[in-house]
Amino acid sequence: MYKKRNRKTLRRIGYFASVMILIFNLSAATFMSVAEAAAGQTLTMDKLQYLKGEAITLSYTGAGASGTDWVGIYNTGAIPPGAGVSITWTYLKSGDGKASLSNGLAPGTYDALFMLNDGYEIVDRKTFEVVDHVPVNGVTLDQQNVTMTEGETVTLTATVTPANANDPQVSWTSSDPAVVSVTATGGSASLTGNSPGTAIVTVTTADGNFTSSASVTVEAGLTLQNIIENAQAKYDAAVEGNEDGLYAAGSKAQLQSAIDVANATANDSNAMPEQVNQAKAALKAAIQQFDKQKISADLNGDGKISAGDLAIVAGGYGKQPDQAGWNEKADVNHDGMVDVVDLQIVAKASLQ
Repeated sequence: MYKKRNRKTLRRIGYFASVMILIFNLSAATFMSVAEAAAGQTLTMDKLQYLKGEAITLSYTGAGASGTDWVGIYNTGAIPPGAGVSITWTYLKSGDGKASLSNGLAPGTYDALFMLNDGYEIVDRKTFEVVDHVPVNGVTLDQQNVTMTEGETVTLTATVTPANANDPQVSWTSSDPAVVSVTATGGSASLTGNSPGTAIVTVTTADGNFTSSASVTVEAGLTLQNIIENAQAKYDAAVEGNEDGLYAAGSKAQLQSAIDVANATANDSNAMPEQVNQAKAALKAAIQQFDKQKISADLNGDGKISAGDLAIVAGGYGKQPDQAGWNEKADVNHDGMVDVVDLQIVAKASLQ
């Protein structure tokens, strides 16, 4: 009789264990699906700072098929539902997409919350700022007349007023790039004298289209050897690395290769004038390309490194040149992709 009871007890234990394993497996599967879904639900602000009245734009991934996932705007740090109703909100279409919310917000700091199924389960939170609009009212250059020799490089610096303008970005143009080419770095521009002549270099503000110009005269006089010496000096002074102010990996080797080719022509007593001129042009082009390989964390050209520059990298994160949404500016270290290294470069520079 005891053996029968023991067998019955063992059967019950075995049944109970089977049920518990089944429950565990079902729970694990449910947990994994929720965890995986949460991992795929993200929110990205298209900018970290908006002007008062400017629409708030954002991108999202992983919204549910029901169409009841939503984004609400709250004061920074607020946790709904205890924080009350959102200041403004919108439903999200299924999958990945973009959304825009009207901005009647007073200047200050706010959070955009990604919440699920008409409820208050927060799967992502992003902070942004609303500021008053301070318009640009002018721009000036530190030089109005520049004289340089062929192959020489000179820097022009623009000052946008007022100093607290929201959008101090500027663009640069040369009336004759064959005479003077311009490589812009935010509020400054590096001018390279390419051939004898005169050109007008103009800076234009993004806000208001205010302009200021400088007359640049390039004089002849640099020999091939002069240009080689200038290139070699650039090479010797440059340091490669993944930091603001350094040069992209491999850029020095490319410049040195161009210097070696130019040296071969310079040391060839039988080189014809046409060959010398070709060597000059090739080395000048190599110098210009080398200058473009210098890493600058000031991506928006406002003369400072801040959240706005980080937002540019974040907006292009994970992209490569052949993909939609590629932004060359976001590729800070010029390696053909926007990744965590680019974010680290800008983040580190913003703390200095």
